Amino acid sequence: MASQLGVTVLGAGPLAAEVERIIRDTGSDLRARIGARLVFDTVSPDLAVDASESARASAPVLDALRAGRSVITANAHTVARHGYALTAAAEQHRGDLYFEAAVGGGVPVVRPLTQSLAGDRVRQVLGVFPHRDDDRTVAQAAILATLAFHTRVEPEEVHRVPSGPVSAHDLAAAESLSLRLRPLTVCTLVSEPPGPEHGGKEGISVRVSPALLPAEHPLAHLDPAVSAVSVTAEGAGHLVFSGPADIPATASALLGDLVTAARDRVHGARAPRPSTYAELPLAPLGDTPTRYYLNLHVTDHAGALAQVATLFADNGVGIARVRQELHDTDAHLIVLTHRAPESALTDTVDALTDSPCVRAVTTRWRVEGTDD
Repeated sequence: MASQLGVTVLGAGPLAAEVERIIRDTGSDLRARIGARLVFDTVSPDLAVDASESARASAPVLDALRAGRSVITANAHTVARHGYALTAAAEQHRGDLYFEAAVGGGVPVVRPLTQSLAGDRVRQVLGVFPHRDDDRTVAQAAILATLAFHTRVEPEEVHRVPSGPVSAHDLAAAESLSLRLRPLTVCTLVSEPPGPEHGGKEGISVRVSPALLPAEHPLAHLDPAVSAVSVTAEGAGHLVFSGPADIPATASALLGDLVTAARDRVHGARAPRPSTYAELPLAPLGDTPTRYYLNLHVTDHAGALAQVATLFADNGVGIARVRQELHDTDAHLIVLTHRAPESALTDTVDALTDSPCVRAVTTRWRVEGTDD
């Protein structure tokens, strides 16, 4: 049993400095928890903590794993883009890869997905992250989908809808329907209906886009600096993980993985491996069921509302709620649809755009987090 373990910290920013400070300041506590003393060692360490932030920082991580070291990383880009190579290197050279801090900073969601829910079946994962870096959000979406659905998902396979201008009128209208706009990560298990026409096949849908959530949803009223992930599983039901995504919280997540990796070294254990056995295909975007919030600028004349309703019905989309606001000779119709395939909703919007009674479809937002 080793009496001490060497650790090196990769990176030169505030996160790396915070990790080094915690190791120095809490050395005796960490030793008691691990069963061995941690010492800084840049020559031949047993453990490497990757606190880098660059999207091109994977080489040192891969080198460490090939040298038989265990790596703890907070870099979502590295895990999402090179996870397969990193896992293979860890397996071949008997190192371990931990990446709790790579998703949501200090939010503990990786371990629940890979361990606590390993015997359950995840149906959907929703995430709200405060990062302004869209590429990082996409990387986190790819990691979440990979873990939740046991299927390797690349960042390039994540459907991205950029945030555009948002009007105060639409925000107020959404609030009147008890809905709130959030930059949402959505990972969904899509099941086709059973029967000879569809075959009951499954696929996955992964996207990052602005979307509406019910006001009572836990992810709808977060502080802007907080990350949160909601997981819906068949057995466990709805689970929510939230917390700050700042440097102290991310450093805490790195230290948690560091203690676990160090214990593994002391006791000869290995980290659990993420599984990608399912190999589910990406579901065509048009097959993904969703709901829409639509703001329609229409002419205010007798029969206009009936014409609009007919277009929805003709395309197989049900209307859940509608609100009409008059503006001089025109009107705005705020429509909340029932759940329908994305293709049906797109066809409906196309039909509305071509209709003489509709001047414009000014806003189209997806609605998530509802049972209907």
